[in-house]
Amino acid sequence: MLALGVTVTALAGCSKNTGEHGGTTPRPKISGGIATDPADSRGPAPAVAGARKGGTIDLLQASDYGHLDPQRTYSIREFAIEQEFARPLTSFRQGPAGKITLVGDLATTPGTDVHHDCTTWRFTLKNGLKYADGSTITAADVAYGVARSFASFEADGPHYIQQWLANSPDYNAKYHGPYDGGAPVPPGVTVSGQTLTFTFAKPHCDLPFAASMGTTVPVPKAKDTKQKYDLAPFSSGPYRIAGYAKGSKLTLVRNRYWDPATDPIRHAYPDRLVVKMGLTDELQANQEIADSGDAQYSISQNSVPQQLLSKVTGDVAARSTKGLTSFVQYLAINTQRVRDLQVRKAMEYAINRAGLVQVVGGPLRGTPTTTMLSPATIGYHQYDAYPAGPNGDPAKARKLLHGKHPKLVYGYENNAEGQKQATVVKAAFEKAGFRISLSPIDAATFYSSQQRRDNPWDFYLANWAADWPSGSTVLPPLFDGRGLQPQGNSDTSYLNDPAVNKQIDRIGALPFAQAAPEWGKLDQQIVTDTAAAVPAYDSNFVGVNGSRVGGVVLSKVLATPVFTDVYVKGS
Repeated sequence: MLALGVTVTALAGCSKNTGEHGGTTPRPKISGGIATDPADSRGPAPAVAGARKGGTIDLLQASDYGHLDPQRTYSIREFAIEQEFARPLTSFRQGPAGKITLVGDLATTPGTDVHHDCTTWRFTLKNGLKYADGSTITAADVAYGVARSFASFEADGPHYIQQWLANSPDYNAKYHGPYDGGAPVPPGVTVSGQTLTFTFAKPHCDLPFAASMGTTVPVPKAKDTKQKYDLAPFSSGPYRIAGYAKGSKLTLVRNRYWDPATDPIRHAYPDRLVVKMGLTDELQANQEIADSGDAQYSISQNSVPQQLLSKVTGDVAARSTKGLTSFVQYLAINTQRVRDLQVRKAMEYAINRAGLVQVVGGPLRGTPTTTMLSPATIGYHQYDAYPAGPNGDPAKARKLLHGKHPKLVYGYENNAEGQKQATVVKAAFEKAGFRISLSPIDAATFYSSQQRRDNPWDFYLANWAADWPSGSTVLPPLFDGRGLQPQGNSDTSYLNDPAVNKQIDRIGALPFAQAAPEWGKLDQQIVTDTAAAVPAYDSNFVGVNGSRVGGVVLSKVLATPVFTDVYVKGS
């Protein structure tokens, strides 16, 4: 999941700089997996200590959502608000000590692997599931939601399930969804009563995780307004949309037909949630720090900007939401242009991780890393393929270059932060023997420009976060080159290595528990053997909320605050 221009920052404790592992010390790993006890998927969710019903909470953010149509959503903030009005087949429950468990949401369990080979998955819906008008949520509605995700206008959303059903990256070449005479149930899906079955040509052991995304949110065919559904999706969650003024405000009020006994994830403590848009991150932070008037009942969704992080102390720190996210910042090396493996390995030693972190706020903003998977990924394996310390090892880089001085073009995001990081990159790489030309890229097109196969840069800073806490949503999209297109590529290293592709296929067919550590091993193999990317730092998050708000949780899956437990504190 690309960051999509959203900066994630956090207040993180300083670790001792040992010079090993890029200047980091071992960090806590998260654990978890798929629930095996059906009781874990039942509601209600455990009560939040001190929580009470009533009141209004404001959610502050700088910009509008790209989409609210669940089949089209694909950014962390969209996923966070979607949890309040849309329920997929499965969802993640976050427990203490970093444990993440996938449970049944609409479904009674996280899914049944019918033949124990990951090719056929069955889900049965719970009893008592209701939409905001009191009508029953059906398995046919879930199938219809999946069907409409094949439509071309829904292409902004995730494509996992569609590609798996079609057994092709070109998933809608034959079946285009239900709008042009296509069936309301897509090929590969069958419905019997309140049970759905997904059948794949190949094993897909991550289907329960993919089912947690908006692709499986139910949509009644009679309520489907096609493209206009983006403005008023029909509620299957604890809240419904009462009003939406694009670019200004979104108001959610209770869905009185939502039954907490069916929901192991959510509460509905506030009477309403009001999303207020158009406030800069600086304005949000200043309001929360001042904590007066309506700000006491609000949550800042944008990160505290660098210049105000020093104010997140004392009482303000007690009102902050902070922690590690799953976003990893890395230097993507365009292997189409930088073909010499020894040059790429020299680049691994040249990076100044500490310098990159320092110019964006130091440990308040990130932690140097030497891995492509974040510690927030189940199966994370810590390694250091090119031990260079936090500031790089220019001597080792020069040794690999054998007296050569390769000319490289570094493409950087043309904003204040990108300019500072470009200065660090140029200084570090030239110290290591490279000759670096800096090429600014417009901030609005920074990511899409990298994704063009004919882009003119040798390397650039990129970032990625897992769609769910598995290496399956990091390493294949970033390093499987078999699906490279002229534009829109996630593999911005443009690596297409048969050995890597073979491992991706092998691990992808394993059950989750077996696959998790294998993704960690493949992470090390990719960086060690191909040097197609240089891990730089793990991003952290720090946000602040008003003093009358409780229950704000930083999702380890979404890397952003979520609101399933929020409440207004009593006087």
